[in-house]
Amino acid sequence: MTLLIDASTGTVLTAETCYLLPDDALTEAEWEALDSSSDSECSAMARERGRSLLIDSAALDAVAELLSSEQWSSDHIEAVADMIRATGRTIADC
Repeated sequence: MTLLIDASTGTVLTAETCYLLPDDALTEAEWEALDSSSDSECSAMARERGRSLLIDSAALDAVAELLSSEQWSSDHIEAVADMIRATGRTIADC
């Protein structure tokens, strides 16, 4: 299990239950409304518009397992990119 700890408040979370909510997932008004939203409203919004957080070690394990297959294809590249995005990183389109 991996823990996320908010260094300003000391709040402890588990990565397995966290979601990443990108800036463009909400309108400006929705972002402002988050301050007055209940915990259950924020949680529902995260599940609806965010994406699950994949911890780095789990992502690396998944990539290693995928690349251990006998032959790679373009589908492998997209799958690896998806795993990297799941850690919260951005991959630019070329």
